[in-house]
Amino acid sequence: MHSHPDLMAHWRRVPITVLVLALSGVVFLLMEVLGEAVVLDWLAFNKVEYNGRRFELVSPGTDYWRYVSPALVHFGVMHIVFNALWIWEFGSRLELRLGSIFVLNLFLAGAVGGNLLQYWWAGPSIFGGLSGVVYAYMGCLWILWRLRPGLVSIPVPSIFTFMWIWLFVGFTDVLKYLGLGSIANGAHLGGLLVGILTGVIIARVFPRGS
Repeated sequence: MHSHPDLMAHWRRVPITVLVLALSGVVFLLMEVLGEAVVLDWLAFNKVEYNGRRFELVSPGTDYWRYVSPALVHFGVMHIVFNALWIWEFGSRLELRLGSIFVLNLFLAGAVGGNLLQYWWAGPSIFGGLSGVVYAYMGCLWILWRLRPGLVSIPVPSIFTFMWIWLFVGFTDVLKYLGLGSIANGAHLGGLLVGILTGVIIARVFPRGS
């Protein structure tokens, strides 16, 4: 067990990871207090506009924050808890070794890449969650584990197996039949591709033995 001072010192070493989790928690609380409709009007990828006859979902346009902000939106306690655990597991490892600026950029790239692919994949819709960023982190770690073992500490390799299985299961209707709702498969895949590309670049930048 870590003492309280040890835990606080660890948090200070991974400020971006902590900030992402804190912002997600604040957004979740705002959804509970103000209602989903209010927060989604601010943060959803697709704006909701009234055209005189009905409401329509439209592209973000120049609301550039909407390319990132859906990553902070979660629907239900299990949704945010599940994603938060993986963000901490993967994000803190990357931040401790590669730095806060790197993790911030990977968060932004994973969120944008995941949200854009989800929009292309499913069309205008309401979606959210950190899972695209989770897969960006996971993809980066997985590639580094394969190409530059030892550069970044990794969890047990079986976690990668679980994450790959979860990705593929999401492309079936099994989770919907189990009552877990629709899965933003485009966001998962988009984030994963961003993470894999980032991992390949980092593996080339850092010489072996560094």
